[in-house]
Amino acid sequence: MPRGKRTVFGVYCSETGDRLGSVRFHKQDKMGKAWKEHAAKLMKYSPRLRKRVDVKLKEERHSS
Repeated sequence: MPRGKRTVFGVYCSETGDRLGSVRFHKQDKMGKAWKEHAAKLMKYSPRLRKRVDVKLKEERHSS
């Protein structure tokens, strides 16, 4: 049984704009941290640049 809605965010490279994947976050976790605080330290591997890069998140849809 779902315990609250999570939001799906698309993960995009900050340098090339390529889509690198997706992540799911609650809008706010039990300790009061917002999804932006978790996303600030998120890095992903970019195949085009062949290195780990900072990412930008764009909200895509809600899921249960």
